[in-house]
Amino acid sequence: MSEVRELHDQAMALAEKASVAKLSGNLEQANALLLQAYKNELEAASLLKDISSPEPTRSILFRSAASLAIDCNELREAERLLAIGLSGDPPSYIAEELRDLLERVNFHRHLDLRGVVLESNELQMSIAGKAISAGIAPSEHFIIRIEDARKLMIRTVERLLGRPYREGGVLSRLIKEYGLFVSVPRMASFAVSLRVSHPKQPLPEFEQEIQYVHSADIIDEIMSCLDSFNNAQEEQLRERIPQEAYYRNFIGLAKNLAPDGENVRQVGFTTFREGKEKRVSLTKPRDQIGLVREWRKELAKAEGGLRSITGVLLYADARKSARQNIQLIDDTGHSHNVIVPEGMMSDIVRPLWEERVQVTGYYQGQSIRLEDIDRAPE
Repeated sequence: MSEVRELHDQAMALAEKASVAKLSGNLEQANALLLQAYKNELEAASLLKDISSPEPTRSILFRSAASLAIDCNELREAERLLAIGLSGDPPSYIAEELRDLLERVNFHRHLDLRGVVLESNELQMSIAGKAISAGIAPSEHFIIRIEDARKLMIRTVERLLGRPYREGGVLSRLIKEYGLFVSVPRMASFAVSLRVSHPKQPLPEFEQEIQYVHSADIIDEIMSCLDSFNNAQEEQLRERIPQEAYYRNFIGLAKNLAPDGENVRQVGFTTFREGKEKRVSLTKPRDQIGLVREWRKELAKAEGGLRSITGVLLYADARKSARQNIQLIDDTGHSHNVIVPEGMMSDIVRPLWEERVQVTGYYQGQSIRLEDIDRAPE
């Protein structure tokens, strides 16, 4: 056991050094250290391969080795290690973690686009989690994300065309020329290709302005913004989306796309550009995501912090006079007036009408200024 401990300690030390190298931007060194960490942990686990080896040490080592294998993109080896770990008698919580890692393996195999060629105006969206099986997913976890992806695409087009934020109303003829098309779902966890269309030629009535945005540019913009969002790079995201309403709208829709942490654990997006693959894998549950601007931090201190209320959204009125307000009936039956800032009503708030929701915001007089809204946990 002393040899196993020594190899494991070496592997963990190398993995820590790899993380430091990655943070320093030295990716080549980080990859080399990570590979050596994986080899050491694999050797340690192999010494306890026999099914009669003591638990939970055996299953913990195989879990750790499989996790490092995934980080090194050794997906087939990770599958094998997870199978060996599960073949013993691991404690229930370790067995659950081994199964979670197996979901990660399937998810990454998904992102490898086996047998799928993406065009410049396509991206692959895939979801994985306990509620997702091979080629099948509950409609409430899939359809709502497709709709939010469509909204994200439309808002990106409007922003790139320099249009003022549109809280409601009918789409212009030009914007209607942009559409989102969905492929037949593929096996593995659950994946589809999304294709964005754009006008074939400039429309006469728009000759004096930007004629159109190419669909590949729309997808690249969405991927760049999602990447900044996923890495909590608020400054970079602000540079890409300086308009407050568009920024607020993007954050709300991106949170809707993110996993719930239970039924859906990962949501991935993949594109190919000039022979290179770009991936964004959303793994942080939406209730753990927070991009908070400095002035909001100061406001939180001044007003006594954020307030969260759970209740039923009474209405989200589309009339101009009521567009900035919603009524919430909390679980005790009290009514709360909630001020909805520009960018949230149409795409984020209104779809939750008559749902049980959790509202988070700051007090502004007798009302609450909305910062976040989501379906309340069951």
